[in-house]
Amino acid sequence: MSDEQFEFVMAVDEYKRANARPFPTWTEVLDLIKALGYRRVADPQPLAESHSASKDDKPAKGGHRSRKPQLSR
Repeated sequence: MSDEQFEFVMAVDEYKRANARPFPTWTEVLDLIKALGYRRVADPQPLAESHSASKDDKPAKGGHRSRKPQLSR
């Protein structure tokens, strides 16, 4: 897990505990992301091309990138 991913997971956990919300709504998640300082700085991209894989990841067989578990421990 990258430092950025860990920071996000910890912020979500803190939000859930502080607000007694085991499952924040997507609106609350967006508010949390903005509270961490993230802002849209580029035009939206198709979801098929928008993922958290780094440029160093190599494509899996068939030319597709392998998917990593998002919240693995």
